[in-house]
Amino acid sequence: MNLQQLDHLLALAETGSFSRASEKVHLTQPALSRSIQMLEQELGMQLVDRVGKRNELTPFGAMVLARAKRISTETHELRRAAALLADGQAGVVRLGLGAAPGALFSSPLLIHMLRNHPRVGLQLHGGGPELQLAALRARTLDALVLTYRAVSPREDLHIDVLPTLRSGFVCRRGHPLLASRRGKPVRFDELVRYPVVSTMVSDDVARILVERYGSDASPQRWLHVSSEDIGALIEAVRNTDAVFLGVLAATRALQDSGDLAELEVEPAAGLSAQFAFVTLEGRTEAPALRLVREFCVGLAKAGADQSDA
Repeated sequence: MNLQQLDHLLALAETGSFSRASEKVHLTQPALSRSIQMLEQELGMQLVDRVGKRNELTPFGAMVLARAKRISTETHELRRAAALLADGQAGVVRLGLGAAPGALFSSPLLIHMLRNHPRVGLQLHGGGPELQLAALRARTLDALVLTYRAVSPREDLHIDVLPTLRSGFVCRRGHPLLASRRGKPVRFDELVRYPVVSTMVSDDVARILVERYGSDASPQRWLHVSSEDIGALIEAVRNTDAVFLGVLAATRALQDSGDLAELEVEPAAGLSAQFAFVTLEGRTEAPALRLVREFCVGLAKAGADQSDA
C-alpha cells in the first residue's frame, strides 16, 4: 500500500467513474484499475462494486476511504509544514541568552520575529553560562548568545564570534557630572564619587581599569551594585545619579531618546565587549534558527558600526 494508491481511490470515489478518475490523476484507465486491484489484493477485501457502468464503494471501501481522506490531509499538511520549515517560516527556536546579550538582543529580536516571521515560535531562556552550555549539549536549547570570554573552546561547540561592541559609562541626561563638566571629559575619580552599577566585572576589564586609572580603579573599591539584570540596572540609572558601566549598544535607544547620555572619561578606558553565537558542532541548523542567527549578527554589526561612528 502506498499514498498514490490511496489518492487513486479518493479520485474514484469523488468522480464515480474509472475513466474520469484516470483523467483526474493523469493515468490511463487500465493503469488506474490495476492500482485499485493491487490495493484490494493487499487489504484482502473488495473496495469497489463494479455494477455495469456504475462503481460503488463497498462498506469496507467506505471505511478505507474515510481513513484515506485523513491520511491524504495529513500528508499534504506534512508537505506544507516541511516547505514552511525549509523556508524558515515555521518551527520553534529555543535561544539561551547571557545577561549582557539579553539586554542587547531580547527586545529587538522579539520585535523582528513577530513582525517578519510570526509563524516561528521563539523561546528565550536566561541563566549562567555553564547551565546554558549544559542545556545546549542536552539539546533543550538550540543556540546560545553569550559573552565570548565565558565560552571555552571545545570540540563539540561551534562558536561564531560577533562583532566587537564598545563599552563605557552612561548616566541620566540631567546628571550632576554633565552639568558640572559642561561637555568636557570627566576624570575617573570624579565619576566614582557616584554609585557605579554593572554586571560582574571581568578580570580583563578590571585589569584595564587599573592600568588606566591606578589601583583605586579596582572594582572592589567603586562597584556599588552588580546584577545580571541589565534592564534593571539601566532603569536605576535613569532614575538616580548612579552611573552604568557596560555595553553602550544596550543603552542606545535611551540615548537616542535623550533619557541617557554617555560620559566621556579622560583618559579613555578603551573598553569593549564581544559576544558569541554558540551551537553544537555537526548539528543540522534549522532554517528558523538561521534567521535568528542572521538577525543577531546584523544587530551586533549595527551596534559596532554605531560605536565606530
